[in-house]
Amino acid sequence: MYILKNIKIYSPMCTEEEEAHVDPCKQFWHPGFDARFPNMNQTRRCWQNYVDYLRCQEVLGEDHEPCEYFKKTYKFLCPGFWIEKWDDQVANGIFPRPKYHD
Repeated sequence: MYILKNIKIYSPMCTEEEEAHVDPCKQFWHPGFDARFPNMNQTRRCWQNYVDYLRCQEVLGEDHEPCEYFKKTYKFLCPGFWIEKWDDQVANGIFPRPKYHD
C-alpha cells in the first residue's frame, strides 16, 4: 500500500514490508501475454483462468502458492459480478466445469 494524495492504494503483489522498498510505479501487476488468447476480447481467458484456479486448488490443495497466479489473473480480467456469480455456483455445486476428484 502507498499513499497518493491521501488515497491509499493496495497492491495485491506486495506485503507492507516489501512496499516500503519498492517504487510505487513498479507495484502494479498485470497478466502477461497468453498465446492461447491472442484476440482483444479476453472473456474466454477470464473464464479459463477461473477454472484453472479451481482445478489447481482441487489437484494441488488450497494452500498451494502457484495457484495464486490464476487467481490474480482472473481477478484482473473478470468483472466482479461474474466472479461473485461463479463463486455462488461453485458453492452450490452447479458451476459448469469438469471435476478432477470426487
